[in-house]
Amino acid sequence: MIINNFEKYNFKNSEVRGIITFINFSLEKDVEIILHEETQDKYQQVRDLETIKSFPPLVFSTGEDQDFTNTLNTPLQVKKLTLLDGHHRFEHLNLYNYDYSIPVVLISNKDVTVQSYNSKINVNRETFIDYLFASNFKSSSSSKYFIEIEDCRYSNIEIDSIYELYDFKRKLIKQDFIIPFPNDMVNDDDLIINFTPIQLVEFYKKNYLFPPKSTWISPRI
Repeated sequence: MIINNFEKYNFKNSEVRGIITFINFSLEKDVEIILHEETQDKYQQVRDLETIKSFPPLVFSTGEDQDFTNTLNTPLQVKKLTLLDGHHRFEHLNLYNYDYSIPVVLISNKDVTVQSYNSKINVNRETFIDYLFASNFKSSSSSKYFIEIEDCRYSNIEIDSIYELYDFKRKLIKQDFIIPFPNDMVNDDDLIINFTPIQLVEFYKKNYLFPPKSTWISPRI
């Protein structure tokens, strides 16, 4: 995919610089789109072009060494885009294959910061800890793959990949033990749980999507 028309994009709360352009995904078939999360509450699946027109920009990353500050006068060739923000919107676009160009912000892979998306524990602490112990988790600060609650880390010796850890998160969500909650909306009374943050390179496992709301990615629109 060749992008000819774009301009510099400045994020409100970040020094990261990107570019903004418009892409008609119904026409662009020669670019690979990498998704990394399942969607949770499905976007209202009703064809509505006016809704599409109101979409905020989707955010993608591309190119480990891409310096967008020096590309404004040069056509940009893109072979792969990693979707960072907008999975529900992108799902809706794909479902109805809208022949419409939407705003897209691109940043370099090297400028992406991935944190664990907060979740609130939906039962009392004792019940939750008991469930962790029953699931072979133990208090441990040495494991690479962990669950963290109020600076206490728990790990399971049988879990040896980020994908197995987040499969356990998926299980916790399905059983209503935890509820994903935005990182910028935490209240003092909330009992927050986090997981080992996912690295960008771990988005690329074939045929695997992390549970909904697994990543809190910066910069943000």
